[in-house]
Amino acid sequence: MQLNLIFAIPATVAVALMVLIYLFPTHFMLQLPMADGVLQLDAWAMYAVPFPLVLLSPFLAGLTFVTRNFAREEHAFVWSDFWASVKNNWKLFLLNGIVCYLAYVILSFSILYYYTRSASEGIFYIPLGLCLVLSVLFVFAQYYLPVMFVTFDLKFRQAYKNAFIFSLAGLFRNLLLTVLFGGLLFVIIMYVPIMGLTLLIALFLYLFLVFALISFLINFTVYPLIDRFLIQPYQKKLEEEKSGGEKPEVKEEFSGLFAPDSIEEEEEDEDKFVYVNGKLVHKSELKEDDK
Repeated sequence: MQLNLIFAIPATVAVALMVLIYLFPTHFMLQLPMADGVLQLDAWAMYAVPFPLVLLSPFLAGLTFVTRNFAREEHAFVWSDFWASVKNNWKLFLLNGIVCYLAYVILSFSILYYYTRSASEGIFYIPLGLCLVLSVLFVFAQYYLPVMFVTFDLKFRQAYKNAFIFSLAGLFRNLLLTVLFGGLLFVIIMYVPIMGLTLLIALFLYLFLVFALISFLINFTVYPLIDRFLIQPYQKKLEEEKSGGEKPEVKEEFSGLFAPDSIEEEEEDEDKFVYVNGKLVHKSELKEDDK
């Protein structure tokens, strides 16, 4: 709940910007011809209003870092770790936000266009199906990208390649998450208004639960797969190299995966605090005492 409240600060700013953009008197309609008429869509609301979400994307770094630690059953200082992760990873997350926005614009328009054309020309079902499959895989890849950004030292292109591999390798996990989130959204839309508590429940979920819970569920579900195919082979390789043996060939079940150059290890950070006899002390101080 504390983490969700922190993330709700930039989220509220983004929502406010979206509302302001929506209120601009610049709306224009997108008209797509269909066999039985014309499909009219508010293009301004579809493509201009969501743009502030790009500015929200860097704050996903802090949200992901803390919930990843929770998923690994490790301690995290919610406030300080949140902002430290935003500071260290904002460029990758902002770039990913731009990519997501462009993918949304291109794929949503393509799906609508091919859908309207397929009614009169069946050949357009093929590109329509391809766009739908690509959209699903892109959504699945977003389950893995944030946690890889905050955990590994990977190039942006390498992280995306890994994410698309995991979107297929972890297909059951990805479908489970998607069905779960879709079911929760369906329940909120269909049944909460009947209860007459729409605004109250929506405000409670927004402030105290929804962002952190979704991030935690994603990391709890996908991190074991990342640990199995990226972290464990990397750590095994390091251990064998330190033992003085020949440089081992790490056998990867998915040979296309990019191994990380380094793995973020909080226990090696001397600026971190730990509890010792009920007190918070720097790890650097513990090392000096050991000496």
